[in-house]
Amino acid sequence: MSDRLISLAALTILDAGPAGQIRAAADAGWSSVGLRLMPLLDSDARVVGNPGAEAEVELLLDETGLAVLEIGVFPIKPEMDWGLVEAVVAFSARLDAQHLVCPVEDTDVERRLATFRRLCDIADDQGMSALVEFNPYSACQNLDAATDLVGRVGCSNAGLVIDALHLSRSGGSPEDLAAVDSTLLRLVHLCDAMPPPDRNRSVDELRAESRTARLLPGEGSLWLDRLLDVLPPGAAISVEAPSASQAHLSATERARLALVATRALLALRGI
Repeated sequence: MSDRLISLAALTILDAGPAGQIRAAADAGWSSVGLRLMPLLDSDARVVGNPGAEAEVELLLDETGLAVLEIGVFPIKPEMDWGLVEAVVAFSARLDAQHLVCPVEDTDVERRLATFRRLCDIADDQGMSALVEFNPYSACQNLDAATDLVGRVGCSNAGLVIDALHLSRSGGSPEDLAAVDSTLLRLVHLCDAMPPPDRNRSVDELRAESRTARLLPGEGSLWLDRLLDVLPPGAAISVEAPSASQAHLSATERARLALVATRALLALRGI
């Protein structure tokens, strides 16, 4: 059996907030969790800068023994709130988090390169890595674009997030990862999905599927067996499978179902 790190991504139970995500993950039997501490949506909890919320997160992690794999999300945008970025990264380092997840929203190639380099430097100062996450409705739409950005930035702590849904919807496949330096493949967002419709979809439709219509690993049509087979040993797995169809369930029950499905899939692959 592998000792590959398996974690529950924040997006799977995002509505629970960081404290609720920790409680639910621990109660469901996970040993690691991802947290959204850099707010993206208006509904996201504001933890950093709130002493009470910070203390609650730290206490819960101490009480449950959960590790923190990733912190999201740090969009690479034309304008960045660097003070907030530095505060969130510093707090994330206090939690012993490993990775910052960085989607790309800036279409200016040189500016986003400079922004990502600064994110890498801030992360490196705190002993963390900064990982580019591509998706087909962003300014970095596919694996080639993400690999180019990471290669050009030239930072040793830069790497890639490979999201199974985004890889599929951008026209990629697990076999494409063979051309990528394996040391860059540090984190996989694992989920499953229905077969895509036989037509082009809008940005809004792609975003909606990503945020509300994923399936648990092993429940859909994605090539997850092939993806797992090509992953380097050091790549961690974060299960990111938000689904509106499960919204009526408690965060703990959703976390439990995600763990059961993931363990079943990994057992089939001898992992």
